[in-house]
Amino acid sequence: MLQPASIIAKERDNPSKKALPMEAADRSSQQFDREWVHYQNEWELLMKLSVKNKDFELAKKLNRERSDSLAKRKDKRAGDLLEKYQAEWKAARKQLTSLSLRSFAAAKAVSVAASVDLYEPNDEVSQAAPVSAGNSIESYLSYSGDQDFYSFEAKKNAPITVSLQVPSAIDYDVYVLDELGEVVASSANGTGADEMATFQATAGSKYYPVVHGFDFSTDEPYQLRLAEDQLYVFQPYDVSLPDGVDQVFQLTPTTEGIYRIYTGPYGDIGPENDTVIELYSDSSLTELLADNDDVSDLTRFSEVTLHLVGGQPYYVKLSALGGNLHTRIRAELDPQSYPELKTNNPLDVTLEGLSRNVYKFTPDVSGNVKFFTSPFEEGDMVVDTVLELYSDENLVNQIATNDDNGESLFSEIQMNVTAGEPVYVVLWAYGDDFSFVRLNASADSSGSPTIAVGSPVIQENSLNDGTISATQVVTLANGVFVQDMSSGVTVNNLPAGLGLQVTRISDTQLSIAFTGKAMNHAIVNDVSNATVSIAPAKVVGASTNLTSNPFRFDFIDTASGGSVQYVYNNRNQLTQIYENGTLIIEITYDENGNVLTKTRVN
Repeated sequence: MLQPASIIAKERDNPSKKALPMEAADRSSQQFDREWVHYQNEWELLMKLSVKNKDFELAKKLNRERSDSLAKRKDKRAGDLLEKYQAEWKAARKQLTSLSLRSFAAAKAVSVAASVDLYEPNDEVSQAAPVSAGNSIESYLSYSGDQDFYSFEAKKNAPITVSLQVPSAIDYDVYVLDELGEVVASSANGTGADEMATFQATAGSKYYPVVHGFDFSTDEPYQLRLAEDQLYVFQPYDVSLPDGVDQVFQLTPTTEGIYRIYTGPYGDIGPENDTVIELYSDSSLTELLADNDDVSDLTRFSEVTLHLVGGQPYYVKLSALGGNLHTRIRAELDPQSYPELKTNNPLDVTLEGLSRNVYKFTPDVSGNVKFFTSPFEEGDMVVDTVLELYSDENLVNQIATNDDNGESLFSEIQMNVTAGEPVYVVLWAYGDDFSFVRLNASADSSGSPTIAVGSPVIQENSLNDGTISATQVVTLANGVFVQDMSSGVTVNNLPAGLGLQVTRISDTQLSIAFTGKAMNHAIVNDVSNATVSIAPAKVVGASTNLTSNPFRFDFIDTASGGSVQYVYNNRNQLTQIYENGTLIIEITYDENGNVLTKTRVN
């Protein structure tokens, strides 16, 4: 697994860090020394906290424990007591972590209102503000002893680096707690120094980064970042790290081909950043494959292009030439390397994390084609996939997308294609590691797009004024509605005075509301042959106008004189109309509220 690039570089350049053969006792001794330094730092942090908060009893107890541990350490050096000492140390660590939580609570006893802390209240674990690996949070500490709690859930077993960019002349520290409240990582470098704590995260576990301030500033923010170590293909990644801190990513392409790895403005906006990209074949960063500082004389951004082997991990080191690292990095497969997808020739493919796999589909004949995913090698593995179709190789003009096909987590898109005109198929999955799935493109001449309306009757409002509050839902089969459906939809035989308001509900459903008032709305003005038509340009896969099954507009007669009584059911639906005490109209509904019958009683 990856370490922060600054640590990797330090170990690579320091001959004393080279791995040498050693006896088991020597390895245990070195492990003990590393643990000693770690817990010695924790003791110093807790001492600072207890003194700052005038908890002198806690300080005395910490000092006694530190003296005891020193004695145990000397015993360990003098004799063969390492195994016994490690057991005692484990018990001491449990006590230490519980003390750390009490120390945090004591620090929060200073109750001063936070005026500019953007994530307040987040003063304890129960109030922790959620963060995501790979993103930065900018906020403030508002008083001495203030601390901000954040939370995130690890998506996989991997090292996570929590870095804290600290304002100048300010002393902030960072801790990471696990679900039991134990400190799994910490960093305390003193006034004005940035902090960095790395630990091994466990998939599915929750962690709580804590920013603690011995000082505070309501003018200068801190920046907290959780660095993840994966660079996914066709997934931009924004990096913002302090001066001198590098980032190393692991990149595992699933498709062999030519890859372009390059930097650009952070978030695709903002100023230029002087970056350097180095590409290695090994995690120790010793086998350099390619590197680049400035891609051209016109920019200080960087780019490397190289043929990579599918399934093999590579390591991308990103750094800045002076100043903070503030940039966006991408890894993309060159369009010349897109694999071919052919009709009725399924591909069993591997998906890595959130990387996008791209395929080029060039139909031999015109007609309807169904693009869909299914279990890998016709097995029974279900994968939550997403399909996207584009008309251009740069993946700018999206023409269709589908996540779940009905109740299935697999995806499906049907559309009409033209012989010789390529379609670019993008496939990805909601997965954190590797997913395996089959991608299909099958010819289906019987699957031409069709539309159908859901309500056989559209009823006039009970106010009997020509207005209609009922809506008509249109469902599409064997196709996908384009995103903009503000035009291209008409209702044939629409009563005069009514207008339309169309809302796209999903890829396959529209809702039509009727605006205005019908000019003529007596029973004799009922319309029995209304239909919906949609232009082919509004449906992916359509070559001609689509027309629905018929439905009717049902109006209520205006009373000519005497008294009129309206009767409603418990759903507030009009069921009967009486004129001068005589039933003249009776209406029935189905369980969904649609009109089934409307009977004139003579």
